[in-house]
Amino acid sequence: MLVGGCVHAMIGAGVFFAKEEPHKAQIFVATILKGLLVALLVVFSLDAGVSKSLWTGAGFGLLYGLAFGMVVFLAKGAVFKSTPYLLGGSVIQGVISGALIGYFSAVVSGG
Repeated sequence: MLVGGCVHAMIGAGVFFAKEEPHKAQIFVATILKGLLVALLVVFSLDAGVSKSLWTGAGFGLLYGLAFGMVVFLAKGAVFKSTPYLLGGSVIQGVISGALIGYFSAVVSGG
């Protein structure tokens, strides 16, 4: 969970450079929560008997990052003009978190 929270916090900190965004702190906290949830889902998926590797973790991260990104995208009205980087950023965050979690779980389990 620490990996997901930290990765999403580092990438989500970019919201503070968006001058037109009025809810920077709320978006930053929501990004960290999303990272924690993606990390938790990746860990549970890797623990479900699949091979533990960087690539497996990255795949699960891509899946869950995209799913959470779609939820937020749809909740904001599904308009690319207001959320141009949301889906891509969510996928990138998920892949990075998943890959790190997959790598660390493979190292810890000896696989």
